[in-house]
Amino acid sequence: MARRTSKKDPGTLPSASPRKGTAVHAKGTERVERILDATMEVLAGDGYAGLSLRVVAQRAGVSLGNLQYYFPTRQDVVRALLARYLEQALQRVRDRMAGGGSEPAQRLRLAVDAILEDQDSPHACQFFAELWAMAARDAMVADALAVFYAGYRAGVVDLLRELSPGLTPARRERRAALLVALFEGLSLFRGGGNLRGASVPGLEQELRVLLAQVLLPDSERRQV
Repeated sequence: MARRTSKKDPGTLPSASPRKGTAVHAKGTERVERILDATMEVLAGDGYAGLSLRVVAQRAGVSLGNLQYYFPTRQDVVRALLARYLEQALQRVRDRMAGGGSEPAQRLRLAVDAILEDQDSPHACQFFAELWAMAARDAMVADALAVFYAGYRAGVVDLLRELSPGLTPARRERRAALLVALFEGLSLFRGGGNLRGASVPGLEQELRVLLAQVLLPDSERRQV
């Protein structure tokens, strides 16, 4: 079967909101959060094969019709879940860096801490492993992941703009893409989810050394 070509701009940041006109009240917002939490649990626990709107509705404690009022399709809820995950992850990095003062080395260390802590959850690692599997077979999920990683890359570009102001915009974009690939690939060797047997000790420190060499001037590398 030919893969559907998406018309969505992959550079457009995702939105965690349900369809327009819903979840405008506190009760609706709380229900949407329960639905997204349940989707995360189903994906991480039951995998791609177990992800259906009916199962998510049961796990969230809502009716199927109620769930579809907010998210008509499985792809809609996956997109919203990815958008919420990205928004929360980027905010954690920003919050951590905000407490690091003005020293680039310290701010880089705190940013890396936040990224690594995000990977410490086996639940989250398994969640992404399942999404990658889904993307191989579902073009709409692949589109949602493309939008997610475009937003992730944009967040890293912002970080590089602060830490390495001498880089040209084109080099920042390329380097951001390489760093996102590095961070995502790192999760395969930190023992998350079902990949515990592939764990390699000491990766975190090697990552810090490598990033310091790439992003910081010589005078600040020893501080990372």
